[in-house]
Amino acid sequence: MRRLVTALLLSALVPLTALGALPAAADPTPAATQAPEAPLQLVVTSLLPRAPQRHDAIEVTGYVKNVGSVKITGIEVRPRVGNVIQTRGGLHNADTDRPYTSPREPSVTPVGTTLAPGAQTSFDLRTTVDLLQLTEQGVYPVDIEARGDAGNGLESLGLAPTWIPFFADVTPNPIRVAVVWPLVDQPHQGVDATLLDDKLAADLGPSGRLGGLLVAGRRAATPECVRGAVGPDGKREKAPVRCEPVPVTYAVDPDLLFAANTMTKPYKVKTNRGSVAGTGTTAATDWLASLRDVAATSPVLALPYADPDVTALTRTAAGVTDVALASVLGRSTVSRVLQSTTLDSVAWPPAGPVTQAASDALAGSGARAFVLDPSAYPLPDTEPNPAPSARTLLPSAAGPPLDGLVTDAYLSNLVTGPAAAQLGPRLAEQRFLAETAILAVQAPSRDDRTLVIAPDRRTNASVVAASGALRDLGRVPWLCPVTLASVAAQSEHCTEQPRPTPAPADLKRGSLRTDRSGELGASYLKGIAGDRDAISQLTDAVVSASQDPSVRDAVARTKERLRQAVARAESSVWRTNPAGGRTTAALLHSEVARLQGKIVVRGGRALLTSSKGTLQVSIENTLDVPIQVRVRFSSKTATLSSAETGLVEVTPGHAVQAAVKAEAQRSGQFVVFAQIVDRNGRPFGSEAEVIVRSTRFGRLALAVTAGGLGVLLVAAGVRIVRRAVRSRS
Repeated sequence: MRRLVTALLLSALVPLTALGALPAAADPTPAATQAPEAPLQLVVTSLLPRAPQRHDAIEVTGYVKNVGSVKITGIEVRPRVGNVIQTRGGLHNADTDRPYTSPREPSVTPVGTTLAPGAQTSFDLRTTVDLLQLTEQGVYPVDIEARGDAGNGLESLGLAPTWIPFFADVTPNPIRVAVVWPLVDQPHQGVDATLLDDKLAADLGPSGRLGGLLVAGRRAATPECVRGAVGPDGKREKAPVRCEPVPVTYAVDPDLLFAANTMTKPYKVKTNRGSVAGTGTTAATDWLASLRDVAATSPVLALPYADPDVTALTRTAAGVTDVALASVLGRSTVSRVLQSTTLDSVAWPPAGPVTQAASDALAGSGARAFVLDPSAYPLPDTEPNPAPSARTLLPSAAGPPLDGLVTDAYLSNLVTGPAAAQLGPRLAEQRFLAETAILAVQAPSRDDRTLVIAPDRRTNASVVAASGALRDLGRVPWLCPVTLASVAAQSEHCTEQPRPTPAPADLKRGSLRTDRSGELGASYLKGIAGDRDAISQLTDAVVSASQDPSVRDAVARTKERLRQAVARAESSVWRTNPAGGRTTAALLHSEVARLQGKIVVRGGRALLTSSKGTLQVSIENTLDVPIQVRVRFSSKTATLSSAETGLVEVTPGHAVQAAVKAEAQRSGQFVVFAQIVDRNGRPFGSEAEVIVRSTRFGRLALAVTAGGLGVLLVAAGVRIVRRAVRSRS
């Protein structure tokens, strides 16, 4: 019997090895609830209370399903309990090597006499803290075991592993927790209103990734006061009185908002056979309306537009400017779409290295506090039993140090319920509770700890598990929710604390990483920079600086559209999806070439019939905005009295003639090149050729002609003299 139970436990918990042994380890991954050959599947739907005290009743409900091929009789469930765990390292080791648990026989609940294959039945296991023999503060491994007779007598046929935090008579000082909730995706638009795909139609729905994240965050803001447990005596105990709303700070990619806003009206999606009508109008409209409701009561953290790779970009001066422009564009987009204010005092750069230039660039946009992933530091925390606090100091090139708010990577992943698919949402939530409880157990008297939870930017979350975990921040006595804004202002405190106790800065973290690991490549960004410079020339030095309001609005729309396209190509999401980045960059490059091709100079042929003449070309503008340019002429075989025209304005859809005076140095045919130049004198677009034919005489031809004329005149004079002499004689 013990061998079967041990095998079930090990097979149930082995997939949790990806949880790692330290807070900075790999992301938690789902764990199976039972061995593959186990015929009974247990799903726990309720476990009360979340914070049991001495002598409390404990109630576990759920259902048992026969997933085997034979009927099972005499089914019962019972709890098995292991030794208390009092350190974080010990809890993480237990994820890898599940501790042995022993049964608590008095707490046995029959759940049915017979279950045919595929059938299921509910169970309601009622016990107490005393019966489970919980005596010390810490976290207890608890397994809910199902037994039955499948033809070989009563034996263990399935189990569900979980944890129960227990604080005995100790009430720990609560840990303050701020939550950053990401609403981030990859770009779904190229350079116009047509979407590249229709994936957001599903993702924005209530059952989609982004829809589910928003639902979970909104539920956290609505307190759910759970009922008390029913004990073995059938009496329901009094429910816990603490039940606070949990503020969630949404970190939003403005490009996602822009795409969702586009989808609220009829929109087109690009396919291999043209464009088709999009299907996500209702989902996008509902999602944005729900987010606007949230943003009306608390500021949203606006990421720079399209969530750029700020570290890679800020390795060049031009890239620093790009980050600044993306920050401004991001905030304006969020304010316009959500009609709300933004939290400008906080920045959240992508995970990985964060250089001094990157932090300075974000600080230049107003940020004084930085939410940082632990991967921003050279080495993970090697302390086996850390009792962390988020705040640390960041050096600043100018002014006082900035506040670093280092996230707890382990909690950040657990809060989204990665194990919900196998353990079920309630037990995934219970694993989050165990993790937070162990932090309180390790330092119950500390009252100055603040943690920041920030799941991966593009995380998938179990709505039920995530909303339960978030709500627990306002339900259990060892945690209390605070806003990210208050943490940034160093004023965070729990409701029961009359005065805030600022969390001390952790000075042990060291300097930030500055390597190039994982960031967008320099050659890739160089190509984007070339297109960005071409766009700047077009919008700032070629397009007319007209004061006409309609023209200025059209120019502003063009600038914003192209600025968005550049930001999408610089998105940090392409770090792990280089093919998507190349596609986005190619769309940008094609659009730049297309726009440049709408402004051309037309050459042709010209005839100079004297020593001087006029060379004339045509400037065509098929943009929807006016332009102001010059034309520069050059030639190796013609002397140009004026090599450049004056400033020429060309209205949309028109062509204008431009000319200069020219003087040929010889007769015959030669080429003059015409090049458009911007208002700053830089070449724009391609050259045009003017084929010139000159019929003028050169200097040698004139000399020969003059000499011949002289000879003729002399000869004529001689003949005249001779005739005169003859006539006299």
